[in-house]
Amino acid sequence: MMKRLKSFFKTMRRDERGTVLVLAAAVMTVLLGFAALVTDVGALVLEKNRLQTACDAATLAAARELPSTEEARQKALEYLGYNGVAPEEAIINFDAGGTKVTVEASRRVDFTFARVFGINSGDVSTRASAVFGSVKSITGVVPFGIPDQPLVYGQEYTLKSGSHDGYGPGNYGALALELRGASSYENNLKYGYGGTVSVGDWVLTEPGNMSGPTEEGVNYRLNQCPHTPGCNIDSYHPDCPRVMIVPIFDPTDLSGRDEVKIVGFAAFLLKGVEGSGNESIVKGYFLQMVPPEGLRYTIDPNGTDYGLHAAKLME
Repeated sequence: MMKRLKSFFKTMRRDERGTVLVLAAAVMTVLLGFAALVTDVGALVLEKNRLQTACDAATLAAARELPSTEEARQKALEYLGYNGVAPEEAIINFDAGGTKVTVEASRRVDFTFARVFGINSGDVSTRASAVFGSVKSITGVVPFGIPDQPLVYGQEYTLKSGSHDGYGPGNYGALALELRGASSYENNLKYGYGGTVSVGDWVLTEPGNMSGPTEEGVNYRLNQCPHTPGCNIDSYHPDCPRVMIVPIFDPTDLSGRDEVKIVGFAAFLLKGVEGSGNESIVKGYFLQMVPPEGLRYTIDPNGTDYGLHAAKLME
């Protein structure tokens, strides 16, 4: 009887050691699984984020070169290189109209711990698309309006006239943005209209010369320019208060308080106001640029480009 008991306890001890080995192996497998999850999957996520950043930057840079697809392609490759993406890792495509660019990138990532489970690597891929077009709607416009016409970069244009020549009786190029009257006009001239104006909108004109509010608003913007010796057409900051967004309207025969149809938007560098009364003339230099920081806007790839344009990511 005693011999049988001793044999039983020896068998138990041997089984216990075997159980511990099995449990240890299982624990090691779980730990390696966690290590693979944290390290290798984390490496995949990190690499995907890097590729996405590269694609976003390359796509935006390329879109700004449209409609020239060749220049856009070179710009995309340039920005991909800045972000460590080789040409063979990327695919660059354009739509038929040359208004949209798509950049795709893919890369194989070698694993460390997942190799234990026979998984040596994983693939990541990203893509980004951007469109380039003219501004279709925007906030921050000033209450001036100019008739639809060809515009030449750097050339001086009249934004508000001292007489109604070219605008119709009682009109001098001023617009009533949401609210009528000289006070609203001056406020919108100083700070920009806070609402959104869009292509296709019908906007009331603001009749009357309003030389006082015009002078106050223009001088306010001129005095807010923080740049020394001051912005000019050869050297200006796009976010300077002297840079104004002006609606372009469809020419009509105006009489008194009338309506005009907005057909686009252009940017001008404010030159100044020349005088008062019938000499209250505001002039500015035509710019070609993207909208200043802080303004909300949408773009239309098929819209008429009046020099105010931008590229935007779509995905």
